[in-house]
Amino acid sequence: SSLDIIIDTIKKIMSYRDEIDSKEDAIDKQHDLPVYHRIQYILNDFISHINQFNNEKKKSFYSITLIFLQFDKTLAPLVGKLLIKIAQNKEDIEDGLKILEENLSKNYFERILTELSSFIKKTDSCPFIQFLNVDEKLNLVEWFIKEKNRSLLFLDLLINDIFKQSGVNREQCQNLLRYLRQSKNLFIKEQTMTYCISWEDAEINNDDQMSVSDQSSDSDIS
Repeated sequence: SSLDIIIDTIKKIMSYRDEIDSKEDAIDKQHDLPVYHRIQYILNDFISHINQFNNEKKKSFYSITLIFLQFDKTLAPLVGKLLIKIAQNKEDIEDGLKILEENLSKNYFERILTELSSFIKKTDSCPFIQFLNVDEKLNLVEWFIKEKNRSLLFLDLLINDIFKQSGVNREQCQNLLRYLRQSKNLFIKEQTMTYCISWEDAEINNDDQMSVSDQSSDSDIS
């Protein structure tokens, strides 16, 4: 099949790079050759053109991403982008994150999630997310944050996109922000403690009828 041909070609390129690494003079003479960086070029091409494939063919790329990751773990940022682009639902995203998590150290995995947070916010990064309305996006992000502990990946999307959308469920946003402020991850806590939702003249129908801006101030003090 065409997939087998692609995998075979990738493995040959990887084998050639291993051969370069095994030579004593590789650093001096061959590490800057285009062939040495061809793996990165291939991954970037996949990321750029993956949306031209149908959903069934996209699924076949899961096996390819694992080959890349097992060959060189420093390819994780590119592999992560590809996994996000081939995802067709939230379960696919979580499956992709598990592939990364199972093959990387905890610290490096968290760093990759932080890097990918700006990518997943882009309109062309994950097509199925872009088709969701604002409430569906909020529910999706809340599921990943509370059920899957993936706050690092979705923090940018939440703060710089969802929170700024008109018509979003403001009480749900406020509660999620409070939840994140209790995070044991100090980076997440720092980002959310210094963030203030900028809704003007908005009120939430709760027992105290407090404005959102008042609630944010109270949360910052507590």
